[in-house]
Amino acid sequence: MKALWLSVLTLRESVLKGTLLFFFIVSNLILLFFVIALGVTEEGGTTSLTLFGSIISPRGIEGFNAVQFILRQLFAGSTFWVLLFGLFATAGLIPSMLEKGTVELYLSKPLSRTSLLFSRAAGACAGIIFNLLYFAIAIWLIFGIKAGAWEGGFLLAAISTVPMFFFYYSVVAVTALMTNSTGFSIMFALIYYFFSGALAAREQVLYIWWDNPVFHRLLDVLYYATPQISPMIESATELIGPDFMRSRGMESAGGFDPLPFVWSLLSSSLLYAFAAWYFSRKDY
Repeated sequence: MKALWLSVLTLRESVLKGTLLFFFIVSNLILLFFVIALGVTEEGGTTSLTLFGSIISPRGIEGFNAVQFILRQLFAGSTFWVLLFGLFATAGLIPSMLEKGTVELYLSKPLSRTSLLFSRAAGACAGIIFNLLYFAIAIWLIFGIKAGAWEGGFLLAAISTVPMFFFYYSVVAVTALMTNSTGFSIMFALIYYFFSGALAAREQVLYIWWDNPVFHRLLDVLYYATPQISPMIESATELIGPDFMRSRGMESAGGFDPLPFVWSLLSSSLLYAFAAWYFSRKDY
């Protein structure tokens, strides 16, 4: 119960920082835009989706589904920005806990250091998950009510984002504990975010830098030993529907792939375990 209360206090602290509140406001502005702009029209017995009365129907894309196209862009974009905004909102929560005077107060509580760390991490992640699910469910309702398009795949994709920030935050937690620096934690996590995307495309991008088997295997180890952020987002997006832009002369991603989530669960578990071990042995 004490761990749960600490998580709630951590969530409150992250909200007071303002970043999550800013994203919440931006989310509502986007929702208001679709409430006003979204509509449907019928021409020749065919129902088409419209924005401000203009039909969304690009030429030359066979089987184009406007609803799935828009929802894919909204999902990928919102997930990307919430993860980055969430990083700025939560990266300082562990270093602030380790400040002199504060850390003694936390350690005086009847909680193990492992419970203290995980309660702090859970509270940090809760606000991010709430923002993602709030935005996704509201968008789903808007498209369902206004356009009659109840896309279950979009909800599944939204649910699949729940563990993403928990996995991502393991990198932040380890960096914050080892450096006790909010700025360095943010910088390292940002670099890692984009490096994760490069690792996912290592065969097409990084391998060509140096045609060396040892270098290639090192990249493979890094890919599987760290949370696979970009592959998880791409895989979840496939739950919504096909990528109509990719289908024009490009090979399809092949649908939802659970492996990035499995590997990310394993790698983030190891990172959290290392963070707990390091925190329990550190002398404050």
